[in-house]
Amino acid sequence: MRLAGDILLAGGKRYRPVMATLAFEAAGGEDTSKVMNLAMASEIIHTATLVHDDIYDQSKLRRGKPTLHTSVGLPEAIIAGDYLFALGFGLGGRHDDRVVERIAEACGRIATSELKQLEHIGNLATTPEDYYAIVDGKTAFPISSGFLGCRGVGRGPPSTSSMHWKSSEWSSEGRSRWSMTCWT
Repeated sequence: MRLAGDILLAGGKRYRPVMATLAFEAAGGEDTSKVMNLAMASEIIHTATLVHDDIYDQSKLRRGKPTLHTSVGLPEAIIAGDYLFALGFGLGGRHDDRVVERIAEACGRIATSELKQLEHIGNLATTPEDYYAIVDGKTAFPISSGFLGCRGVGRGPPSTSSMHWKSSEWSSEGRSRWSMTCWT
């Protein structure tokens, strides 16, 4: 789909696949081709969320360029975002069941957090906890899912070890103090 390709090539930091690949290497993985699909899936799913975010937020620009829905139309942009979700899930789905389940959970959390965010637009009763829950669902959990998947592939067969990224601790300035804890 040309629209999806255009949006994927439009720029961005692309740190999700880089960090996921680093998680694989940190876990002892050597052949990064084993996790390339999973690393790309994290970026493609993220890009799908940006397409949909621009629609929900009625944004006209992203990175100084017209958003997809303003340049090609709302129905086309929705379909392109859906296509990117399907493509990302398809790439991530080439791994073991635990990885696929984590990606599915991440996509579900993205959707529920989007709905929660819509509920809180203009709501002065929104608490910091509401905001943190939205950030966890839209950002922290999806990012950690890519890292966990690649880390798991780097370690070989599933074990009882786990890694968890949490953004539940916030500094006094309201910025996240991301922490990663590992148990083996």
